[in-house]
Amino acid sequence: MENRLDHLEDNRFKEIKRLKKKHVSHHLLWYLKQDYFTEELLGLHNFEIENFKKLSVAAFKLFQKATEKIINEDKLGDIGIPYFFHDCIRHTWKNRDKHPFLYGRFDINGGIKQRETSVIEFNADTCSTLPETIHWQSLQNKELKGNNHSQFNNLATDIGNILENLKSTINHSNPFILGSSFGYEEDVLNVNSILDIAHEKGYKSFYVNLENVVFSEENGILYEINGEYQIVDVWFKMIPWDWMFNEEPKLAKELSTIICKNLCKVLNPPYSAIWQNKKFMAYITEHFPNDKISQTLLSTPYYNDFVTKPVYGRLGENISINGIINSKSKGDFAEQEVVYQKYYPLEKDMENYYYQTGLFFTDKPSALNLRAEENPIISDDCTFISHYII
Repeated sequence: MENRLDHLEDNRFKEIKRLKKKHVSHHLLWYLKQDYFTEELLGLHNFEIENFKKLSVAAFKLFQKATEKIINEDKLGDIGIPYFFHDCIRHTWKNRDKHPFLYGRFDINGGIKQRETSVIEFNADTCSTLPETIHWQSLQNKELKGNNHSQFNNLATDIGNILENLKSTINHSNPFILGSSFGYEEDVLNVNSILDIAHEKGYKSFYVNLENVVFSEENGILYEINGEYQIVDVWFKMIPWDWMFNEEPKLAKELSTIICKNLCKVLNPPYSAIWQNKKFMAYITEHFPNDKISQTLLSTPYYNDFVTKPVYGRLGENISINGIINSKSKGDFAEQEVVYQKYYPLEKDMENYYYQTGLFFTDKPSALNLRAEENPIISDDCTFISHYII
């Protein structure tokens, strides 16, 4: 029998009036057309948030330690990173002060009513949910009645600080940052969230789709504006490194040369391709078996309850849960190699919606969000849940 005492209590949820379009920033208008936002906010205790933060700090330290090991031992090929990109990863990892990690999101199961808390993956490259985390949560929080409620949401500030520090490594005062994606509306909105922050920090910012970016091994990265070509100092991309490896290796090789010649800085940096790769979690489990975090990451499919997921899967696609709960999702990653992970239960409410916590990490824990779905596999069809501190 399922224990209802382990479900999220109804009194954790507070409901607000639906926000009107005129009160919503331009970053969010597209999202309002989707069945994505809810008028309910989930309350979290300070100690719960502190536990999420501590877990993310420990996980990030472990990822860094394992990255140092896999690079030093020349084992990047073991997780499928193409040989031609190894030097670029080594270069940026060795010079992280000039090639900083900007932001990513740890997906975490448990930690509220479920006693066990586990990091299930690190969305370290092309991580989305920026507009809703930065803007929507803040707007909803201001609408809560009663005592002044706060939330854990320093993401814009922390990203801004990293961009400001990066700016100090560029040898002119008004550097150019270019943002690019494949052109999907949601991706463009996420990229523009970064460009807005960069603009506030003194960058000249511009957006173009990937097809309009010029790559030159002699001059770096450029884009055309008013009939002239502008050299780019920083390129922020919502374009996966693994997509380049598999679909556009020529582009990945060009970028490797551009980065190693210090012609342009690319965010997220090349070493984030390691962290996005779920085989890296298996590497951590193998080489750091006694670490508490590594024990939750990857294992073999011999548990009673286990999850199968593609190495570079995204959006909850092509995942299967096997055991007491059986569930499977479709998607575009069915041909990829898979890894196995012990199944850790998601939080549930009284109406049997499943909840997953996202902990944004920059150079520190920076923000928290939640996503919910009626299915135990959180997918692109989920609902975004804002939070407040009880």
